[in-house]
Amino acid sequence: MKRRSLLKAIAAGSLAMTPLATMLARSAMAAEVQRIRTLFIYHPNGCVPDVFFPRAGALANASFPAMTSPLQAVANQLVFLDGIGYEGQANTHEGGALKCLTGVASSSAGASSIEVQMGREDWANRASSGITRPSVQMGVGTKWGSDTSKRISYDNGTSLHPVDDPRILYPQLFGGTNNGVDANQIQVLARAREDLNRLSTQLGSIERERLDQHVAALDVLEQRLNSASMGGCLDVSTSIKPRVDAIVGGEEQALWATQVLANISAIQQDIAVATLSCGITRSMAFMYGVPVSPIVVPGTGTGDHDLSHQDAAAHTTSKVWWMGQIRQFIQKLAATPDVNGSLLDNTIICTVSDLGHGNYHNHHRIPMFLAGGKNAGLITGRSVDLRPLGEVNKRWGDQTSTQGGVNHTNVLMTIAEKAGYRNVVMPTANGRINNVWVNGTGL
Repeated sequence: MKRRSLLKAIAAGSLAMTPLATMLARSAMAAEVQRIRTLFIYHPNGCVPDVFFPRAGALANASFPAMTSPLQAVANQLVFLDGIGYEGQANTHEGGALKCLTGVASSSAGASSIEVQMGREDWANRASSGITRPSVQMGVGTKWGSDTSKRISYDNGTSLHPVDDPRILYPQLFGGTNNGVDANQIQVLARAREDLNRLSTQLGSIERERLDQHVAALDVLEQRLNSASMGGCLDVSTSIKPRVDAIVGGEEQALWATQVLANISAIQQDIAVATLSCGITRSMAFMYGVPVSPIVVPGTGTGDHDLSHQDAAAHTTSKVWWMGQIRQFIQKLAATPDVNGSLLDNTIICTVSDLGHGNYHNHHRIPMFLAGGKNAGLITGRSVDLRPLGEVNKRWGDQTSTQGGVNHTNVLMTIAEKAGYRNVVMPTANGRINNVWVNGTGL
């Protein structure tokens, strides 16, 4: 088949190839098309704002506070936003989780989170966007009984479970069966290898390089998923029974045991990076834990929620671990080549949490920062205090604050517009955050 005919057939999906081969071929063909992705990362139980936010100004030579000290290594990729609040009643963990990506003030009725709204728009234009999933909800340690109030993603009022089992998520995203995993090993790439080898000889040099990059990344990822060095916790044949959204006894606990938490986090990050890089979706919500999360992170001996209700030093011991994971996430995106730079350059990252101050249960000074987004115009390397520019004496989750605050949905709306979306609606938005973007002034 001539190259031009081959490209047309791939674009039309008319070739008899495995789903993964078709997906990667389409992504390789779009090698010169720059697309902005969005990644919303949740971390649990708020913070202590005074030891979370760096002093306002440039971050290049700033000394980061204790809670965010792991982020010092990626300071030039960050924008801290101090003074962000969640509007409305319910100054609870679950109330904040509901608000953080939907923008609703209280009830979830009819609510859709921002990544779901973005996904709808992309799906409507999938012939040009090339995506195979409207949006992706995933995370680490997100399976917590049947309590749907501990989720951040919603589709018309229905909560969406973020999948935290990489053996199930990877085949779902990259062309596996409905059962999620094979009896013994995950072999999505192996099934597509013959098709991919044939395609590689017929593509142009740029497209071939892009295809080879995807294949190499997935090869490493599958080897990691199937490796015996993972201590048996993710052994496909003997460990946790395959499941998507059903609880089987207490088996979900193996996915957030302290000794495997870092390993699962790394694998889930790799899946997320590959998903965004391959163009499976442009919009993703990634949860680290859940509201009231009792996860005992490495380096501590007490559950995260209990630590958040002690003093700042105690809460810092767990918060630094979550921030270290986010730092690694950022570094992986920065190390992944993409059009006009890195995948990080083409991704706007936004962090959210369920509370502002974890011990006060308020919704003021949410631990929010942005990262990446260079090709979307985000000006990084600084910390911005928005309190002098915000509204005063406003109810941020049942607590009246005499300090100024800015509605977090203004941040979400700005991100959506900078990423090229036009149909996103945040119910409580009343402005934009323009002063952290190229050619932007004021709020």
